[in-house]
Amino acid sequence: MKLKSLLPSAGLGLFALLINLHCTKITPTDIGTDLLPVVDNVHTFETILRVFSDNYVTNDSSVITYTDDHALGVIEDDPEFGKTEAEIYFGIVPSSTAQYPFGTRDSLVAIDSVVLSLAYTGAFGDSNSVQHFTVSEIIDPDFKDSSGYFISHPGFTTALTELGSASIALNTIDDAKTIIIKSDTQEVSNLLRIPLNPSLGMRFANYDTNTVYTSVNRDSAFQKAFNGLAIRVDAGTPERAALTYYNLNDENTKLTCYYRTRKSTGVDTLSADFSIYVTRKYTSYSANVIHRTPNYGYANLDYTTPVTDAEQIYLQSSPGSYAILNIPGLDTLQNSIIHRAELLFDPIDASGNELFRVPDLLFLDLIDSTGNRFLTIPDDFNFSFNNYTFNSLDFGGYLKYGKYFFNITRYVQNKVTKQGKNYAFRLSAPHTALDYYTYPKESGSIVTANRIAFRINAQIAKGRTIVGGGSNPLHPMRLRIIYSKI
Repeated sequence: MKLKSLLPSAGLGLFALLINLHCTKITPTDIGTDLLPVVDNVHTFETILRVFSDNYVTNDSSVITYTDDHALGVIEDDPEFGKTEAEIYFGIVPSSTAQYPFGTRDSLVAIDSVVLSLAYTGAFGDSNSVQHFTVSEIIDPDFKDSSGYFISHPGFTTALTELGSASIALNTIDDAKTIIIKSDTQEVSNLLRIPLNPSLGMRFANYDTNTVYTSVNRDSAFQKAFNGLAIRVDAGTPERAALTYYNLNDENTKLTCYYRTRKSTGVDTLSADFSIYVTRKYTSYSANVIHRTPNYGYANLDYTTPVTDAEQIYLQSSPGSYAILNIPGLDTLQNSIIHRAELLFDPIDASGNELFRVPDLLFLDLIDSTGNRFLTIPDDFNFSFNNYTFNSLDFGGYLKYGKYFFNITRYVQNKVTKQGKNYAFRLSAPHTALDYYTYPKESGSIVTANRIAFRINAQIAKGRTIVGGGSNPLHPMRLRIIYSKI
């Protein structure tokens, strides 16, 4: 089976669905969520089926839109997975509706300072590290408005001279900060603030009102004059062990020019803001480019040639890796009443676990090799189109009591009742899963005509884990089934 062809790219018009991932305590069984009859080997039985797990690297085609959190930073040396680099690119336009953003041109005295602020939403890795952030001007003509660039897109060309930089302790980004402008004081928090060269503000102030600050199509005219900003972490940063996350669509993400202007009462200090450029068609000038360089055991994985029947399964969030699971023993089961069927597997102690946390959720779906598509697991994975959530508490994919589980009881019941096709499973930790959704049998088990984008993990490139594969002698992946004979 050519798995490369099964990895769909994110096309335009996909229905992006945000998933609610709130958790509550699991109590009725040692792992699962159902009250089960006691296994007495008279009326109720238990069987464990062997799982064969093949490990691959994902040819990832995730897209981070302007409304998503963007990753930024460098993890130079994850001792199990290797290197991760994340860069942010975005265009800006004047936030003010006024044609000229600096008041009156003839009254402008000077640009005092320019600051880029990014709304901070979290971190992954060593939040105690210090990273050196740099800001450059995008000069690449290929950077333009888009519904989203792939995270695998090459980085965009930037000017050689930096606009500004700052070395910042990551654990201070969420601290409260005081901004004083003349007699006005403002308290802000959860902001990455990078000072830029004031000459950039003067450049903006000098743009012509006939060619740039036009009365019609001002935003597009400004973008042609200034293509955007590139934010990176400098390669010389001594502590490169974390990614931080930012919301470009937040009102606090902006470039601010502080300037002095003459008024009838004297010289006043004001500010002009420039925010992300979102077009009337809800496309934007933005990209989150993420590059992985696998190392150590993770370097053995490939896009098309798997580590077969792996003892250890490497699962890294997008852009990351996945495993294909086959359970041939399902074909040997007789028709029975399935009380519980759950895929169980254990995380393995690994270097770096204390810094690099597990993904918020793992995800399990079916591989339909005949239809060249991925399917949600019918009846076990249930999605609500009313509130855009799925039944994550019952379906599983999170770490509980030191183990992972997926509840596939209804799928196994249907398999043994109808003796239908034994699909392979895909196990991953995606940012977004692009699947054909199978409605519950009460709705006719209809499969959607188009793929749906299910949001599984809110932040890209966040989370990694190593779990035991089917051949692991100490932590074998297994399918546990509790059943009664008919």
